[in-house]
Amino acid sequence: MLNKNSINFLKKQNILILGATPRSGISIANVIYDINKSENININYALSDSKEKDKLNLEDLKDKNAKLFFGSQTDSILKNITLIIISPGVPQSIPLIEEAKKRKIKIIGEIEFAYNLLPDRNYIAITGTDGKTTTVNLIYSIVSSYKKARLLGNVGNTFSKEIENIEEGEDIILELSSFQLETIENFHPHISAILNIAEDHLDRYKDIEDYFDAKKNIYKNQNENDYLILNYDNIFTNRLYNELKEKKEKFNVLTFSTKNKNATIYYDNEEIFYQNKKLFSIKNKKLFGMHNVENILVSVLACLKNDIPVEYIKNAVNNFNGIEHRLELAATINNVMYINDSKATSMNAVASALKSFDKNIILIMGGRNKNIDFAPLSDIINERVKKLILTGEAAESLNDMIESEKKIIIKDFTEAFNFASSLAISGDIVLLSPGCASFDSFKNYEERGKYFKSLVYKLKNDI
Repeated sequence: MLNKNSINFLKKQNILILGATPRSGISIANVIYDINKSENININYALSDSKEKDKLNLEDLKDKNAKLFFGSQTDSILKNITLIIISPGVPQSIPLIEEAKKRKIKIIGEIEFAYNLLPDRNYIAITGTDGKTTTVNLIYSIVSSYKKARLLGNVGNTFSKEIENIEEGEDIILELSSFQLETIENFHPHISAILNIAEDHLDRYKDIEDYFDAKKNIYKNQNENDYLILNYDNIFTNRLYNELKEKKEKFNVLTFSTKNKNATIYYDNEEIFYQNKKLFSIKNKKLFGMHNVENILVSVLACLKNDIPVEYIKNAVNNFNGIEHRLELAATINNVMYINDSKATSMNAVASALKSFDKNIILIMGGRNKNIDFAPLSDIINERVKKLILTGEAAESLNDMIESEKKIIIKDFTEAFNFASSLAISGDIVLLSPGCASFDSFKNYEERGKYFKSLVYKLKNDI
């Protein structure tokens, strides 16, 4: 049952939905349409997108008579508007939003919109630069082995798309980006986590602190019954931990670590320890890399605080196979491992991938850079990488940043793959860990990862 107070609030508004994407804008419009039908009311709304109509997919829009604005818009579009619901991909810096703020028009995002309609649920919310998708999938795997749960946000379906299908008593597990967290007002998770902070999206934020500030919104409404989980080993989240401890915040702040036994939960010699007591072994885990041990730790801690019995947690952790496009083994061909890490779109994610394997890595990097400096990768590339293949729009800029004699520019993705496979000998690893967004050549990282795997399968069939 959707929240009546929120519906009554929406009923009094003239709403402009900014960004007509199927995942957010259209989903929001469809929810309002369904509310209008079921409640026999008339919430006024319009959709706007900077793209022209022929470049948008509007097939899923239920209200075929909805008011639509396409292409470049003037301030006149804001006339009589009292509420803007903004899609995550729309930056707050665009002139239209700046003008809306001057006019004191209320601005919320898709997460806030959906939460206000369904505030009485148990929410587990995860953010951070890297590891979000693996972590929420693992948490979902654990929780759903014990009780009803739904995985939403940046992964799978968006919150608004699923809101009408969510059942009573379901835990809601959300993967949240900084973009989604910019517009939080009331959103209140019972358990939240910031996995780590590293340079990312600096094409949207003025610096890393600005980016971090957006992430911090995840805990702004938490209280003494709630938990915030932070990475003890990350310089930014450790600093936040100490700041919150000093302020004596009313919510509970917990930590995880692979290096320090002062953390609430830590890893040592294949064992997980909680409050300095041995919990269980993860010797038989199926995930590659120390960064995935971090993802396991935060997942275990979140589920303990969500009252999931330890035996369910242990079983789900040790049987979890990982997720598509994140250090995914596509195939082993002639003793060469082909690893699809298409979701790695930050420097930190690439470093984690490289640390997951011994030497003899043939690394494919590139795409569209998000204003990230990749120079710090030079040392680990020189240490572990046999050949670095730079591809896509960012190839030249990556070439300028990374100091290595092992690099080559091959802009075309298919040619880059073919070169990598021709170079690979027994014991090598061909690793797609691009560090960059996919939008120069692909719709998203999923499409890029699937294409990489199709090339691997073709190679396997040709042999």
